[in-house]
Amino acid sequence: MEIVRRDRRSVIGIEVVADFDELSTAVPAAWTELFARRNELPPPMDGAFVEVSAELGEGRYREVVGVTVPPGTAVPDGMHTVDVPAGRFVSHRHDGAVGTIADGFGTIYDWAERNTLRLGGWKVDHGYQPGFSHTDHELLIDVLD
Repeated sequence: MEIVRRDRRSVIGIEVVADFDELSTAVPAAWTELFARRNELPPPMDGAFVEVSAELGEGRYREVVGVTVPPGTAVPDGMHTVDVPAGRFVSHRHDGAVGTIADGFGTIYDWAERNTLRLGGWKVDHGYQPGFSHTDHELLIDVLD
């Protein structure tokens, strides 16, 4: 667990806007669509696919599953772009099943509480591959100054 500084990043992919309890079905469907359409996207800049989550309030979230791209990259029809702002993030390396990634984010929250850090609403999960093969994931949550 460490605090890292990240530059602004742009992610293009399939967008889901839903209540928290709907994410467990909507996000896997978005991944299926993304991998079926991955030839419409440039190769991931950093070698893996990414999921970005932003809290919208009142239990709603915006998730974009896709690839990190250079600013100004053309967005394919039916896809969206999200810009994750630059800043400080808590970074945690998750080496486990995709189904336990939520536990990895929980570990970040626990660590931040013990270290009196206030976390924001941006979450980044970098490390997905087509077919969801087992790979390490870098999990990030923004730190509020």
